Amino acid sequence: MEGIEIAYCNVCLFALFGANEELKQTTSTEALRKVPYGKKGEQSDTLGLDAIPEIIITGRLNDFDSHAILITEELDDQAHRRWPTDSNPTKQPLMFFSDPTDRSKQLREFIEKIKTTDPATTVGELMNVCSPVDVWENQTWDRDESPASITGATTSISCIRKGEVVFTVILNYITSMVYIAVDVGVYEYDLAKLVGVGANNLTLAEVIKNGRKVCFPSVREQGLSLHDCKRFVTFLGKEGYEENFRDSQIFVEDWQNLLHHREPPGPPRVLFLSDLQQGHTPIGFILSNGEKIGEWIPWLSFVKYAKNENGQRALRAFEISLKRPYTKNGMLMSTPRSHSIFCENVEDAYLDISRLRDFDVPSQFRCMLAILPSDNERIIHVMEQHQYREVTNSF
Repeated sequence: MEGIEIAYCNVCLFALFGANEELKQTTSTEALRKVPYGKKGEQSDTLGLDAIPEIIITGRLNDFDSHAILITEELDDQAHRRWPTDSNPTKQPLMFFSDPTDRSKQLREFIEKIKTTDPATTVGELMNVCSPVDVWENQTWDRDESPASITGATTSISCIRKGEVVFTVILNYITSMVYIAVDVGVYEYDLAKLVGVGANNLTLAEVIKNGRKVCFPSVREQGLSLHDCKRFVTFLGKEGYEENFRDSQIFVEDWQNLLHHREPPGPPRVLFLSDLQQGHTPIGFILSNGEKIGEWIPWLSFVKYAKNENGQRALRAFEISLKRPYTKNGMLMSTPRSHSIFCENVEDAYLDISRLRDFDVPSQFRCMLAILPSDNERIIHVMEQHQYREVTNSF
């Protein structure tokens, strides 16, 4: 990474740390209250737990560089006015994609579970008197929420510069773990190490020095069965998603028995393929099932930088294009090559973010994207049979 990119990674870590601290210092009442943030005074279902982290992240990034473009669902109007128009990636500005609060529905349920009769008690105080991981994993949900290191509510930022993925940083609100995917690898870091030290010490250098390297074991290394190789995680929790998934024809058999989680996290979903999932149900691949760009663009950093035991790319990415794609909120759930941001030419491969300028709401841009271990031949042959395009080298 270049010096300026390291500086941006540090400020993103600082922003996520601030979002986490502010959320923890918020009362449960304020966190669960509906606010009109981002909706210009209209009726909104945005909660304080959504708005507060976004405000902190936006403020800290703008304080560092007011010219950088930050894309979130609430800030589309501002970002769209400055969207790059040139398809030449070297002329495109620095862009950040952020999901300030992923799994806000589940985080709301978590706070409602641990809150007391005192409305002034902060979220942090409530978490200090319980075991957040145990509460998260053992709530009476009809799904497996372990391990919380993957399924917990998170905040994240991904950086795109000159058509290339530079880094992704993710902070887990429940476990207080930070995950980074950068050119030297993928690391996790426990925020407990910063107690008494201060947020300014949460830097890329600190995470790499005192963090743990996250591994993405191969199918061969894990000894996965054919059934394990086909087990997957994707979102099917709302109308239209199951129909979209069925049309991909990834499976001809009863796929319901292969689905591990139907309302999984967005940005940290790729960690289901890491050693954080070891000791739990093995996962063969993850899928963006026509989901918004903020859910899956963080995965690209992990695909780019995660290495297997042989020092080669541990993960591969395939873009699924359906002949008759479904739509969600007026957006294609599966993108043909003519609409794809994954671009290739004779000399280079890159992300063309300028293509999203034509959309009124760029953060609603959707894609079907499968991420899998590089040696998962059981799924690779399915991708290739349907002529779904591999985009591993496009970012």
